[in-house]
Amino acid sequence: MKKVFIALPTYNEAQNIRETVERIYKATHLLNDWELGILVIDDNSPDGTAEIVKELQRHHKSLHLLSGKKQGLGAAYIRGMSYIIKNFDPDYIMEMDADLQHNPDDIIRFLQKADKGYEFIIGSRYINKETETKFGLNRKIYSWGANFIARYIAGIYNIKDCTSGFRCISAKFLKSIDLEKLQAKGYAFQMDLLHAAYRASNKSGLRITEIPIHFPDRQRGTSKLGAKDVIEFFINAIKLRLKKYS
Repeated sequence: MKKVFIALPTYNEAQNIRETVERIYKATHLLNDWELGILVIDDNSPDGTAEIVKELQRHHKSLHLLSGKKQGLGAAYIRGMSYIIKNFDPDYIMEMDADLQHNPDDIIRFLQKADKGYEFIIGSRYINKETETKFGLNRKIYSWGANFIARYIAGIYNIKDCTSGFRCISAKFLKSIDLEKLQAKGYAFQMDLLHAAYRASNKSGLRITEIPIHFPDRQRGTSKLGAKDVIEFFINAIKLRLKKYS
């Protein structure tokens, strides 16, 4: 039986974490060929997110919690992925937001692609018109701009959604790179990790694919995306472009 672990980074998601976790388990309870676990990577949320997770752990033995200092989304993922690989030896690790913008029902579709041998599966908001995003104008402008930068500055061509945070990634690939050396500690981590996968697809044939997802606007809580993240994203895109010639 294959094993998949879902990495859920959280900071002040007390309004969403319970429903997110319960919906993940509900959506995957009929899985036959996959063993599923969840790791909540909480950045010491002051709103009590971790306390809710501890309560949920009494009912879900495969739910785990890793707390730590708030250093950004990328830093949380690096900490969480490293912890999962070391302690649970999974076949795949999934990235997923805990704010209900990523639909847990889509997890099955990701795993179906993994069953077909794909090693880096992206939940794409831009793969076709049927998945037109529903979030606000400012977020759309940032997303479109970030994808343009990722494709044409960082050089991640042929990928429709370079900044999606809903992904299913082979643990074998993650073990093949040094996660700690990925430079971005904020949202630009998504571009850095995809860039590493894109290079691997060209060099060793890593299989990348995208599946369409719907991405509604956040209903509860607030986005953590800030100006610092936008600046880091642009700087990292230039660094990745230069890395192409190093």
